[in-house]
Amino acid sequence: MSSCSTPLADGLVLDWWTGELGAAEARRVERHLLSCGSCAARAQGLAAVSEGVRALVREGRLPAALSPSVVERLRSEGRRIREYRVAPGGGVQCTVGPDDDVVLARLAADFAGVSRVDLVRRGEDGAEQRLADLPFDPASGELIFSPPVDMLRAMPASVERMRLIAVEPQGERLLGEYTFDHTPWPGRAGA
Repeated sequence: MSSCSTPLADGLVLDWWTGELGAAEARRVERHLLSCGSCAARAQGLAAVSEGVRALVREGRLPAALSPSVVERLRSEGRRIREYRVAPGGGVQCTVGPDDDVVLARLAADFAGVSRVDLVRRGEDGAEQRLADLPFDPASGELIFSPPVDMLRAMPASVERMRLIAVEPQGERLLGEYTFDHTPWPGRAGA
């Protein structure tokens, strides 16, 4: 198979595969894929990886930042979604029920002029986890984060803090800090 002299960007192929492109751009990508074996083979590999990730997100087993269109797709598939909306500096009492498929933390922030956002999670033990360069829609005024549901179900009563950080050439800037006061579902074994 020969290489392509004008390869499609991986992000463009993934946007096409997930249905995120407009009709004209989707047709352009499809025409290229039909005429280019190299890009078509790469698209198949990207599609397999993307489907695996989508399955993990649908099952609530992978932490992920989700677009509003992905949330709507999950709803249309009949997934049971528990949502918590939190303003900067705010907090929420939260849990996960036995029938919940996906839990969403909808973190409000002012994303004006922001091109990169990181999410820093800190549990009661002080350990931090940083998720870098998450996708977000600046116009929506929120980042939609979905932690793994199985992890939430296994958590004892605890407090987790999240911070949204704008990463800019001149340094980092706090967009918001959010507190989640987690309580296990009543009747859960070990609760």
